[in-house]
Amino acid sequence: MKNYFLRLFIYMTFIISLFLQVLFTKNSNIILQIPWLILILIYWILKYPYIINIITSFFIGLLIDFFTDYILGVHSLLLCIVTYILLYNHKLILNLNIFYKFLLIIYISLIRNIIVYYINNIHSSYQELFLQSIINSFIWIIIYYKMGKFYDKYREYFFS
Repeated sequence: MKNYFLRLFIYMTFIISLFLQVLFTKNSNIILQIPWLILILIYWILKYPYIINIITSFFIGLLIDFFTDYILGVHSLLLCIVTYILLYNHKLILNLNIFYKFLLIIYISLIRNIIVYYINNIHSSYQELFLQSIINSFIWIIIYYKMGKFYDKYREYFFS
């Protein structure tokens, strides 16, 4: 029964992050457009790889494309590829220290930004995309530690 609370909690974090992403996407500054759904998705893939799968990431990608006016299917394909790579290398990534996870998130975010902005014909400099990737990685580190503390605090009540 408690596993249903965990799934409910995971999907509620997706809904909250969708709201935040739509809110921040309306900003005209490319550096401040934070992909909250992708960061939360990467966190949950690494935390519970048996709950989050490629189908979940496909639908999250469709939600991102639908609510942020990108070409439909771009984020779905990218998130399916990222999910597959993260699930395939799950044990290796978990054993990395936080600095290497930081670099991994920078790499994933930079590749995602370059592909999405190229396909959607959005012109921006590579310095802006790299700076956005670094900011996304810092935000992911904050998510990683804060959700870990929340999980440790309420594990016995909801998540066992």
